[in-house]
Amino acid sequence: MNIVSSSQTTASTSPSSKIATTGSHGYVLHSSSKKHIWVIDTGVTDHMTFDPGQITSHTPSSQSVVSNVNGTPSSIIGEGSLSLSDSLTLDSVLIVSSLHHNLLSVAQITTALNCTEIFWPTHCVFHDILSSKTIGCGTKRGKLYYLDLTSDSEASLSHAYKIEGTSVEKQTSEVWLWHRRLGHALFGYLHKLFPSLFSQLDISSFTCDIRELAKSHRVPFPLSSYKNLVPFSLVHSDVWGPAKITTPWGARWFVTFIDDCTRIIWVSLLQTKWEVSSKFQKFCQMVETQFHTRIRVLQSDNGGEFFNHDLNQFLQDHGIIHQRSCPYTPQHNGVAERKNRHLLEVVRASLFGVCLSPLREKSSSLQHTLSIEFPPVSSISKPPFKHSTTISKYLIPKI
Repeated sequence: MNIVSSSQTTASTSPSSKIATTGSHGYVLHSSSKKHIWVIDTGVTDHMTFDPGQITSHTPSSQSVVSNVNGTPSSIIGEGSLSLSDSLTLDSVLIVSSLHHNLLSVAQITTALNCTEIFWPTHCVFHDILSSKTIGCGTKRGKLYYLDLTSDSEASLSHAYKIEGTSVEKQTSEVWLWHRRLGHALFGYLHKLFPSLFSQLDISSFTCDIRELAKSHRVPFPLSSYKNLVPFSLVHSDVWGPAKITTPWGARWFVTFIDDCTRIIWVSLLQTKWEVSSKFQKFCQMVETQFHTRIRVLQSDNGGEFFNHDLNQFLQDHGIIHQRSCPYTPQHNGVAERKNRHLLEVVRASLFGVCLSPLREKSSSLQHTLSIEFPPVSSISKPPFKHSTTISKYLIPKI
């Protein structure tokens, strides 16, 4: 038993209906006659007409009656196909003589045309699902929507596009379209690129689970609030290399020693990583001789160059604590890691500035260590060379 909405009792006469034809991108609705009026109705389960003359291939219907919303039954004379145009035919259109208007079933038309329909306060719009093109629209007259593309169909479609373009739903779909086109970009970034798309939208209402999954990162390590107040009480160290190009005297690595208090850096070139032990022992001797103090703690990563018998024995004999970062967490040795990167950036920039060969990159690192000591360091709020006048005399001792 079909259900017919009350629209059949309140409709008024109007110009001809929109008709669907098949194009290269799906169906397009246009008009070829002014004598047909079709009410777009979401409450009917089938297309229905009161005029048997429009029906071709007339056959008895398997249904005998239809009932409207108040339960009043209406007899079905038959059913058949109804040709709206040369390219579109509605099948299984029921003939109900008691009707006063033709009823277009939204459920049937969206299935037949593979389209969606969106209702606005003054219009309704049909969209092809595959191409997303607007294939037709209806106009609201009184309290009903009529299939309404007449001979001036281009003007009607243009008006439908205009209304659709200023709608919240249209803007929302455009935002999501550009969000996907730009690789799931931030919506704040899209707001700066296309501010007009957010004229009626709240940017905080947009969330993308795909972006959160695909572009998630490890939570950053918190900055250490502990700062040493005594020079050389804590020394950070790290080894960089191997370089692709060897220096003229065969060095491919370098080791850095950074004082945690002043953030002054000492650099020593290495021919092999296993020279770290001898370089650190010489560095300790220099600190004791020049600054009359001793290193208390050595902070390094878990590199094999810091784990050998000679270095471990030296640290034990001199009472130096060796702090090691956790495996695969270079952030724990971040002071040395960042200092190495800063040193390399300064060296490369200087070499590029004078068009020198990369052969001199590692040999230039010692000379450029002094230049990176002059800018203020955020962790100590002033340039390292001003932190201690005594240490500043020996920024780059030869070891």
